[in-house]
Amino acid sequence: MPVRSAEAAVTADPEETLSDLLTYAELLKSPKLARLYTFLLRNGPVSIDTVKEELEMPHSTTYKYVRQLEKTGVLTRNKKDTPTTVTVVPIRLRLEADDGEAVATPVLIDAVGRQLEDSDIQVFLERQGVAKLASALHYTIRVMNGELTQRTAASRLGVHPVEGMTVINALQDVVEDAADYDPYLEPI
Repeated sequence: MPVRSAEAAVTADPEETLSDLLTYAELLKSPKLARLYTFLLRNGPVSIDTVKEELEMPHSTTYKYVRQLEKTGVLTRNKKDTPTTVTVVPIRLRLEADDGEAVATPVLIDAVGRQLEDSDIQVFLERQGVAKLASALHYTIRVMNGELTQRTAASRLGVHPVEGMTVINALQDVVEDAADYDPYLEPI
């Protein structure tokens, strides 16, 4: 999935651009799909059997999600390998609106998928939603870069300080891991 700049938006194919947006939206609303995407990004190319074993996913669910990612264009099957392997490309979504710009990269998809194993992220997502999680991720990176304290970041996030600092702590692990697979992640 190509990354488009503001200049390229004028000549970009609107269908492809909106397809990219919908792919990202699908990944953000499905924690299991997000977890699969991140696993493949970190470990790919891997066989589908490895995916099933490592993620402890049922056979039918694994193939359903693989087909779903394949239809969006982010997953490729390499049928020349025995067994067949799959891999995904890192995707970035840049949104421009009247009130500013936001960039979403694979680290956000990973954070959504991590709610399956991290109750602090899960509770935060249930209470605050994906948009607030993206904001928390932004502030987590700023905390890790020494630009803000956790308390200041939680205050700017607009949530209770304990809730903000708790999710920032949880997201630090996500950001540290993402340094290995997210080419769009801001340097820390």
